[in-house]
Amino acid sequence: MKRKKFLGVLLIFSCLLFLLPQSCRGEESAITEVILHSDELFYDPNTGRVTAKGSVEVTKEDLIVKAPFAEGLIDGEQFRFWDNVVVSWPSQEATLTCVELEINRDERGTLFHSFGKSHLIRGQDEEIRSDELEWLQGESVYYSAVGNVKAQMGEMRIIAEKVTRQGENFKAIKVRQFEDKGRNVRVSAQEVSGKITEEQIEELWATGNVVVIHEPSDGERTHITGKQAHYLRGKGVLEVTGDAKAVQEGRTIEAESLIYYVDDRHIEALGRPKVVIEVKED
Repeated sequence: MKRKKFLGVLLIFSCLLFLLPQSCRGEESAITEVILHSDELFYDPNTGRVTAKGSVEVTKEDLIVKAPFAEGLIDGEQFRFWDNVVVSWPSQEATLTCVELEINRDERGTLFHSFGKSHLIRGQDEEIRSDELEWLQGESVYYSAVGNVKAQMGEMRIIAEKVTRQGENFKAIKVRQFEDKGRNVRVSAQEVSGKITEEQIEELWATGNVVVIHEPSDGERTHITGKQAHYLRGKGVLEVTGDAKAVQEGRTIEAESLIYYVDDRHIEALGRPKVVIEVKED
């Protein structure tokens, strides 16, 4: 009986090392309390695998993970929670819900990978919904959302099949809608990539069946199509190339490339421009 109790305490502090900051591991002076609660707890010393069942709850500083089931290795390099997982970071006002969550630790940091109806909320203006969501908790910024992605960050909103961010670069595939709500600009394309500065998307490239819609609250709607587009958000300048075509009320402009100025809705046509104006006859 004493041996079983000892193993239970050892499990709480050693099998969850993936939750500890890298600087704390191996330093006797830096101790972080990790608490695991569950209805049943099993440990196999031959394989080093632990299984927890029933109302599993793991708490470590600002991180709380709840799930009906969990399993992993006692060295903490791998752990899995499943059957409706709820994760929260109270100080960040962040929550994650999913069907299954895998956590793996390596030299880069801690990699979280959620499956099934993944839904991440942080603060009042950041939200991601997707079938799968993977992100790294480490020195570098990395995340990838796959399958029915709906993401919002500040004034930016995107609906796509896949969205990935690596450092300041992001890329999205099969983009049904990228929306800059601040400028009332919407883009759809086969692929969209861009640069993020201070958590705002400042530059964007779109390729493949590009459609741009600008619909300001105080003006007419502009509809632009082409093969490629380059959008400088800070300057409010959009360049569309490759069979470019812009449609505004009563007129159509076609050219090899079009430069559209979002603030005043001015259009420059370059390369064999063609303008068609509708004239209403009395």
